[in-house]
Amino acid sequence: MVEQGIKQLKLYFIIGLPSETDEDIGAIVKLALACKEVINKKRSGCRLTLNISPFVPKAGTPFQWLPMAQPSVLNRRLSRLKHSLMPKGIKVKAESPAWSRVQGVLARGGIELAGVLADVEELSLAAWLKAAAKHDIDIDFYAHQRWDIGQKLPWEMVELGTKAGYLESELARALT
Repeated sequence: MVEQGIKQLKLYFIIGLPSETDEDIGAIVKLALACKEVINKKRSGCRLTLNISPFVPKAGTPFQWLPMAQPSVLNRRLSRLKHSLMPKGIKVKAESPAWSRVQGVLARGGIELAGVLADVEELSLAAWLKAAAKHDIDIDFYAHQRWDIGQKLPWEMVELGTKAGYLESELARALT
């Protein structure tokens, strides 16, 4: 890669996965530093950038029942990555945990969010939170609660094309 004259290498990571530990963040740091060491040995002028996105559970996936990590956990892990890597010349770009939380609510919500979306007066986090509060939307329920597998989901009327039990079995495999 470095020999090919590549000037920038981007590595993409998702943090806050349900089984993630602080040791996993340490492994990201270790990998990034190892990559930087290879780049520096070649003196190629290649820059290393990490793009970090918080995990957001999505409908129709095995993780649809699982919660997002709390913003405090995500912010702490992002801070560790930035403080460990940026002084070494590695750029760290990250999606906002607060906006990712909005994604989590939208990804797991149903028709009850229509009024929220209609009442968002401007594209800002404050405006979204104000509209959610106006409609008594429990952000914690949508973004940070584990849902029972037997629970009726807002998107159940959509035919996913998967056999009954498939997502449940894939979730069990992912968590072992």
